[in-house]
Amino acid sequence: MKDWIPERLKELRKQKKLTLEKLAQRAGCTKSYISQLERGTSAPSLSMLSRLADALEIRVVQLFDEDPGKTHGDCHLKKDDRRTIHYPDGKVTSVLLTRGVFQKKMQPMLSIVEPGGMRNNSENIAHPKDSEEFVWVLKGEIDFEIGRKYFCLRKGDTLYFKGDISHRWMNNGNKTAEILFVWTPPVW
Repeated sequence: MKDWIPERLKELRKQKKLTLEKLAQRAGCTKSYISQLERGTSAPSLSMLSRLADALEIRVVQLFDEDPGKTHGDCHLKKDDRRTIHYPDGKVTSVLLTRGVFQKKMQPMLSIVEPGGMRNNSENIAHPKDSEEFVWVLKGEIDFEIGRKYFCLRKGDTLYFKGDISHRWMNNGNKTAEILFVWTPPVW
C-alpha cells in the first residue's frame, strides 16, 4: 500500500501555483512542515488534512484521488493500488477501499489500529448532518464513545449510528485491531 499524500500534495500545490511558503501560510503551519509532508517524512493529522484541503480549495478526498472528475463506476481496486493514510501518532493506518468517492453514496475505509492508537486525540470526530456511520471490528478490540455512550467492541461486533453525533475511539487492548468503517455520504 502506497502513501499517496506526499506526491499528491506537491502535485496539487504546483497546479495551484503555490510556493511552499504560501501554502504553509494559508494552512496555518510552517514552510518546513509542508516540505516534510511532501517528502513523506511527516504525516498530517485529520485536522491538518482538512486545513491543507481548504488552503488548496479542494475537498480532502482530492488528496487521495488523482482524478476526482473521473467516473470509476463499479470498479475493481487491487490491494496495491489502495490509498493509505498514516496518522501522526504512528499507531493508526487507514486504507481507502474505493476510488472516485465523488460519485459514490458511501465511503468504506479499513483502519489498522495498534495498541494505544486513537482517533481523535484532541477533539471528537463528527460528520455532516444526516450522515450515518457503520463500524465492524474485524480483529482485536476497540473502545468507542458516541455522545455520552461508551461501547467496548470486540471481533465481530458492529455499531451503526448517526455520524453527526460527536464520537471518538481508542485501542485500549494489547493487540492490533482492524476496523471497517463505512460512511454515508462520503465525508471527505
